[in-house]
Amino acid sequence: MVFAALPAHADLHPLSLYGKTLAFDVHRDGTFVGNHTVSFTRDGDSLVVEAQFGIAVKFLTFTAYSLDYSSKARWRDGKLFYLEARTDDDGELSVVKARRSLQSIRVTAPDGREVVAGDIFPTNHWNVAVTRSAEVLNTITGQVNKVQMRDLGYELITAEGIEIDARRWAYTGDLQNEVWYDDEGRWVKMRFAGKDGSLIEYVCTKCLGEGSAAVKR
Repeated sequence: MVFAALPAHADLHPLSLYGKTLAFDVHRDGTFVGNHTVSFTRDGDSLVVEAQFGIAVKFLTFTAYSLDYSSKARWRDGKLFYLEARTDDDGELSVVKARRSLQSIRVTAPDGREVVAGDIFPTNHWNVAVTRSAEVLNTITGQVNKVQMRDLGYELITAEGIEIDARRWAYTGDLQNEVWYDDEGRWVKMRFAGKDGSLIEYVCTKCLGEGSAAVKR
Protein backbone atom coordinates (compact mmCIF):
# COMPACT_ATOMS: atom_id res chain seq x y z
CA MET A 1 0.00 0.00 0.00
CA VAL A 2 1.27 3.47 -0.86
CA PHE A 3 0.34 6.35 1.44
CA ALA A 4 0.82 9.96 0.41
CA ALA A 5 0.35 13.03 2.56
CA LEU A 6 -3.24 14.24 2.67
CA PRO A 7 -4.00 17.63 1.09
CA ALA A 8 -3.44 20.60 3.38
CA HIS A 9 -7.19 21.31 3.49
CA ALA A 10 -8.35 17.71 3.91
CA ASP A 11 -9.43 18.39 7.50
CA LEU A 12 -11.85 21.15 6.47
CA HIS A 13 -15.57 20.62 6.95
CA PRO A 14 -17.20 19.30 3.74
CA LEU A 15 -19.46 22.36 3.66
CA SER A 16 -16.31 24.46 3.40
CA LEU A 17 -14.87 22.28 0.64
CA TYR A 18 -17.93 21.56 -1.48
CA GLY A 19 -20.74 23.82 -0.34
CA LYS A 20 -24.11 22.17 0.20
CA THR A 21 -24.07 19.93 -2.87
CA LEU A 22 -21.68 17.70 -4.82
CA ALA A 23 -22.89 16.45 -8.22
CA PHE A 24 -21.74 14.22 -11.08
CA ASP A 25 -23.09 13.14 -14.43
CA VAL A 26 -22.67 9.38 -14.92
CA HIS A 27 -21.55 8.04 -18.30
CA ARG A 28 -21.46 4.45 -19.56
CA ASP A 29 -19.00 3.91 -22.42
CA GLY A 30 -19.25 7.63 -23.12
CA THR A 31 -23.07 7.83 -23.07
CA PHE A 32 -24.93 9.72 -20.34
CA VAL A 33 -26.99 7.30 -18.20
CA GLY A 34 -27.68 9.09 -14.91
CA ASN A 35 -26.65 11.29 -12.01
CA HIS A 36 -25.01 11.07 -8.61
CA THR A 37 -25.55 13.82 -6.02
CA VAL A 38 -24.38 14.26 -2.43
CA SER A 39 -25.77 16.86 -0.02
CA PHE A 40 -24.22 18.11 3.23
CA THR A 41 -26.10 19.71 6.12
CA ARG A 42 -25.36 20.54 9.73
CA ASP A 43 -27.54 19.16 12.50
CA GLY A 44 -26.23 20.35 15.85
CA ASP A 45 -22.77 18.84 16.27
CA SER A 46 -23.37 16.33 13.46
CA LEU A 47 -22.79 16.33 9.72
CA VAL A 48 -25.63 14.73 7.75
CA VAL A 49 -24.63 13.37 4.34
CA GLU A 50 -27.29 12.20 1.87
CA ALA A 51 -26.46 10.57 -1.46
CA GLN A 52 -28.66 9.79 -4.46
CA PHE A 53 -27.53 7.75 -7.45
CA GLY A 54 -29.61 6.62 -10.39
CA ILE A 55 -28.82 5.18 -13.81
CA ALA A 56 -30.94 3.79 -16.63
CA VAL A 57 -29.41 1.97 -19.59
CA LYS A 58 -31.69 2.14 -22.63
CA PHE A 59 -32.01 -0.26 -25.53
CA LEU A 60 -34.17 1.24 -28.26
CA THR A 61 -37.27 2.40 -26.33
CA PHE A 62 -36.80 -0.04 -23.42
CA THR A 63 -34.86 0.24 -20.18
CA ALA A 64 -32.43 -2.67 -20.30
CA TYR A 65 -30.99 -2.03 -16.85
CA SER A 66 -31.59 0.39 -13.97
CA LEU A 67 -30.10 1.05 -10.58
CA ASP A 68 -31.35 3.42 -7.88
CA TYR A 69 -29.40 4.05 -4.71
CA SER A 70 -29.92 6.35 -1.74
CA SER A 71 -28.10 6.69 1.55
CA LYS A 72 -28.16 8.87 4.63
CA ALA A 73 -25.25 9.05 7.05
CA ARG A 74 -24.52 10.94 10.23
CA TRP A 75 -20.95 11.92 11.10
CA ARG A 76 -19.56 13.45 14.27
CA ASP A 77 -15.98 14.60 14.88
CA GLY A 78 -14.93 12.98 11.61
CA LYS A 79 -16.35 9.57 12.57
CA LEU A 80 -19.26 7.66 11.11
CA PHE A 81 -22.08 7.24 13.65
CA TYR A 82 -24.95 6.00 11.52
CA LEU A 83 -25.64 5.03 7.93
CA GLU A 84 -28.58 3.56 6.06
CA ALA A 85 -28.31 2.74 2.34
CA ARG A 86 -31.04 1.38 0.09
CA THR A 87 -30.37 -0.09 -3.36
CA ASP A 88 -32.74 -1.20 -6.09
CA ASP A 89 -30.50 -3.07 -8.51
CA ASP A 90 -32.77 -3.75 -11.47
CA GLY A 91 -35.56 -4.92 -9.16
CA GLU A 92 -33.36 -6.59 -6.52
CA LEU A 93 -33.78 -4.63 -3.29
CA SER A 94 -31.23 -4.45 -0.49
CA VAL A 95 -30.74 -2.40 2.68
CA VAL A 96 -27.48 -1.83 4.55
CA LYS A 97 -27.37 -0.23 8.00
CA ALA A 98 -24.39 0.70 10.14
CA ARG A 99 -24.52 2.09 13.67
CA ARG A 100 -21.73 3.01 16.07
CA SER A 101 -21.69 1.23 19.41
CA LEU A 102 -18.90 2.36 21.76
CA GLN A 103 -15.65 1.57 19.89
CA SER A 104 -17.15 -0.52 17.10
CA ILE A 105 -19.62 -0.25 14.25
CA ARG A 106 -22.40 -2.81 13.85
CA VAL A 107 -23.34 -3.51 10.25
CA THR A 108 -26.59 -5.14 9.16
CA ALA A 109 -26.71 -6.28 5.53
CA PRO A 110 -28.65 -8.74 3.34
CA ASP A 111 -26.02 -11.41 4.06
CA GLY A 112 -26.12 -11.00 7.82
CA ARG A 113 -24.47 -8.92 10.54
CA GLU A 114 -20.90 -7.91 11.22
CA VAL A 115 -19.08 -5.92 13.89
CA VAL A 116 -16.26 -3.66 12.73
CA ALA A 117 -13.74 -2.70 15.40
CA GLY A 118 -12.72 0.97 15.42
CA ASP A 119 -13.57 3.25 12.52
CA ILE A 120 -14.27 2.65 8.86
CA PHE A 121 -15.09 4.77 5.82
CA PRO A 122 -18.12 3.87 3.69
CA THR A 123 -17.76 3.81 -0.10
CA ASN A 124 -19.17 7.32 -0.56
CA HIS A 125 -15.82 8.76 -1.76
CA TRP A 126 -16.31 12.41 -0.74
CA ASN A 127 -13.78 12.11 2.10
CA VAL A 128 -10.19 12.02 0.79
CA ALA A 129 -9.01 10.45 4.06
CA VAL A 130 -10.31 7.12 2.71
CA THR A 131 -7.08 6.97 0.68
CA ARG A 132 -5.29 6.00 3.91
CA SER A 133 -7.58 3.05 4.59
CA ALA A 134 -6.97 -0.67 4.28
CA GLU A 135 -10.67 -1.54 4.37
CA VAL A 136 -13.96 0.17 3.51
CA LEU A 137 -17.63 -0.51 4.12
CA ASN A 138 -19.35 -1.30 0.83
CA THR A 139 -22.68 0.51 1.17
CA ILE A 140 -24.34 -1.57 -1.58
CA THR A 141 -23.42 -5.06 -0.34
CA GLY A 142 -22.75 -4.32 3.35
CA GLN A 143 -19.46 -6.19 3.13
CA VAL A 144 -16.20 -4.93 4.58
CA ASN A 145 -13.90 -4.82 1.56
CA LYS A 146 -10.15 -5.06 2.01
CA VAL A 147 -8.38 -2.64 -0.31
CA GLN A 148 -4.94 -1.40 -1.25
CA MET A 149 -4.76 2.25 -2.29
CA ARG A 150 -2.23 3.15 -4.99
CA ASP A 151 -1.23 6.76 -5.59
CA LEU A 152 -0.85 7.13 -9.37
CA GLY A 153 0.16 10.79 -9.29
CA TYR A 154 -1.27 13.92 -10.84
CA GLU A 155 -2.94 14.35 -14.19
CA LEU A 156 -5.19 16.83 -15.96
CA ILE A 157 -8.92 16.09 -15.76
CA THR A 158 -12.08 18.02 -16.57
CA ALA A 159 -14.28 19.15 -13.67
CA GLU A 160 -17.10 21.69 -13.93
CA GLY A 161 -16.13 22.10 -17.57
CA ILE A 162 -12.54 23.23 -16.91
CA GLU A 163 -9.20 21.45 -16.76
CA ILE A 164 -7.63 21.01 -13.33
CA ASP A 165 -4.77 19.04 -11.83
CA ALA A 166 -5.98 16.13 -9.70
CA ARG A 167 -4.37 13.14 -8.01
CA ARG A 168 -5.51 9.74 -9.22
CA TRP A 169 -5.94 6.87 -6.76
CA ALA A 170 -6.57 3.23 -7.66
CA TYR A 171 -8.45 0.84 -5.39
CA THR A 172 -7.18 -2.71 -5.71
CA GLY A 173 -8.07 -5.80 -3.71
CA ASP A 174 -11.76 -6.51 -3.08
CA LEU A 175 -12.69 -3.35 -5.03
CA GLN A 176 -11.44 -2.21 -8.41
CA ASN A 177 -11.99 1.50 -8.79
CA GLU A 178 -10.23 4.76 -9.64
CA VAL A 179 -10.95 8.05 -7.85
CA TRP A 180 -9.46 11.53 -8.35
CA TYR A 181 -9.08 14.29 -5.73
CA ASP A 182 -7.88 17.85 -6.19
CA ASP A 183 -5.21 19.56 -4.08
CA GLU A 184 -7.76 20.59 -1.47
CA GLY A 185 -9.13 17.08 -1.02
CA ARG A 186 -12.24 17.41 -3.14
CA TRP A 187 -13.62 14.37 -4.96
CA VAL A 188 -13.61 15.40 -8.63
CA LYS A 189 -13.85 12.21 -10.73
CA MET A 190 -14.39 8.44 -10.57
CA ARG A 191 -14.11 5.53 -12.99
CA PHE A 192 -14.76 1.79 -12.71
CA ALA A 193 -15.90 -1.23 -14.72
CA GLY A 194 -19.59 -2.13 -14.67
CA LYS A 195 -20.87 -5.66 -14.17
CA ASP A 196 -21.00 -6.14 -17.93
CA GLY A 197 -17.49 -4.81 -18.48
CA SER A 198 -18.64 -1.37 -19.63
CA LEU A 199 -16.73 1.72 -18.48
CA ILE A 200 -18.62 3.80 -15.91
CA GLU A 201 -17.28 7.33 -15.46
CA TYR A 202 -18.33 10.11 -13.12
CA VAL A 203 -17.95 13.62 -14.62
CA CYS A 204 -18.11 16.44 -12.08
CA THR A 205 -20.77 19.09 -12.67
CA LYS A 206 -20.45 20.64 -9.18
CA CYS A 207 -17.53 19.69 -6.99
CA LEU A 208 -15.06 22.58 -6.71
CA GLY A 209 -16.88 24.70 -4.16
CA GLU A 210 -16.50 28.46 -3.98
CA GLY A 211 -13.10 30.08 -4.48
CA SER A 212 -11.32 26.83 -5.19
CA ALA A 213 -7.52 26.97 -5.28
CA ALA A 214 -7.42 24.08 -7.78
CA VAL A 215 -5.03 24.62 -10.67
CA LYS A 216 -7.13 25.63 -13.67
CA ARG A 217 -5.78 25.64 -17.23
